[in-house]
Amino acid sequence: MDLTKLKENFPEKDIEWRVQRCGEANGKFWCIVLCYITNRAIMDRLDDVCGVTNWKNEFKQAPDGGVLCGLSIKINGEWLTKWDGASNTKDEAIKGGLSSAMKRAGVQWGIGRYLYKLEATFGNVSDNGKFSAKTKEKKYFKWDSPPLPKWALPDPRPKGVFEEKVQALDLITTIKGLTVFRENLINFIWDNEESKNLRESIKEKQAKLSEGK
Repeated sequence: MDLTKLKENFPEKDIEWRVQRCGEANGKFWCIVLCYITNRAIMDRLDDVCGVTNWKNEFKQAPDGGVLCGLSIKINGEWLTKWDGASNTKDEAIKGGLSSAMKRAGVQWGIGRYLYKLEATFGNVSDNGKFSAKTKEKKYFKWDSPPLPKWALPDPRPKGVFEEKVQALDLITTIKGLTVFRENLINFIWDNEESKNLRESIKEKQAKLSEGK
């Protein structure tokens, strides 16, 4: 069980957005939105990383009337639990409170924690928007979610191959004595059609170095 995988980024389909505040200015609607992961995505991540029988959740009432969620993972035969809580929401109060508490407990394990680095941003207001919202004046409008930045999306590159290429990069910089920006070289190795031949050449050089030649 590799618990570091709990922290991996989620695809956009597992991300939802909500309006933090909105209004109307000069006849145009605007909204500030925040993103979060769905409870279904959290459960799927726990199933994939821990196994369906190696995690569980439990709920109890919080002192202020909200709800606490304890998210437990079985590690080396023992259950380790991390707790967090939330207030009941305005809409579907009990269900909303349980859902929010579960998400916060997941963050305690690193699930979706990276999303806290995202600042609130403007939603894309459009007549053909997928979502709807209303202002304090009870005026309705439609909006679409903004795109996530690249760093908040899963790395599309196969991990095994990518790690091999990064190792090749480290060897190149050692052999050649290059002083370059590492990320640029990583992308070069990834995109280079001759990277396979390059890695084979590097391995030969590594073998010669090991032999003291």
